[in-house]
Amino acid sequence: MRIGIHMNYSTADEVAEQCQTAGVREIFLSTASVRRFEELGPATADQFRSVQDELQARDVQVSGVILPKPSQDNLLGKAEAERAALCETIRAAGQSGIDTALFYPLDDLLYFTEFHEGRPLQIMPGEDGWEAILDFFREVVAIADEVNLRLASHLWAVEVVKGIWDAVPSPNNGVTYCQGMCLIGEDPHTPAATWGMDKIFFAHARNQKRTGPCLMDHDEVPLETGDVDMARCVRALVEANYDGVIIPEHLGPQSMAAAVTYLRTLVN
Repeated sequence: MRIGIHMNYSTADEVAEQCQTAGVREIFLSTASVRRFEELGPATADQFRSVQDELQARDVQVSGVILPKPSQDNLLGKAEAERAALCETIRAAGQSGIDTALFYPLDDLLYFTEFHEGRPLQIMPGEDGWEAILDFFREVVAIADEVNLRLASHLWAVEVVKGIWDAVPSPNNGVTYCQGMCLIGEDPHTPAATWGMDKIFFAHARNQKRTGPCLMDHDEVPLETGDVDMARCVRALVEANYDGVIIPEHLGPQSMAAAVTYLRTLVN
């Protein structure tokens, strides 16, 4: 298991400096930050390669990318240009040699400030609009399959995710293991049993203390405190021979460097 950080691209020197400060050599790079400001359209494979080369020369590896979050209209097939741009980004990332993408496909359907027991999404399986959402997954996963890019979807509702996998079977249709899943009532401590290690393409490390029933009713806290037993979570990954990247996030008052140091004690 390797430890990295999320990163927007500014300059290669600035990225390298931030990695050195955090104590890492691997990043997941925002695709939106790769496109030059004066250019229109999604980043190209050549742009991804150029950024990778610049960072590799500074001993920084782009281990994955962070895809744009699709809008609800995109999910429902009502935003053709946005859908096309996302597919182009997926294709370009894969063609550049990147093999993993952090993806937040259903964030626009989450209830952030309302609580609906047993209903984490505004559109649930079997309801009006769900088939359109499955069509969205079919399209983006097909592009990922073309270029062998693993889509690590940041989704927490276990049965919903497994239903998507059943409807859109692919070795590239997987998940980001994130302990934030406890915020919707899922158990974050058994990643192998919950997801299957062949489906965990990427991992987050985060902790929080619940303050109420809604998704946003929590305080972000350092990794070693909070409602999640982080040591147990990381130990479960180590015991299951997870060999991907884990990235700390939502750390509250904890610095990234301190979070990386703490994770390293668990990984080693």
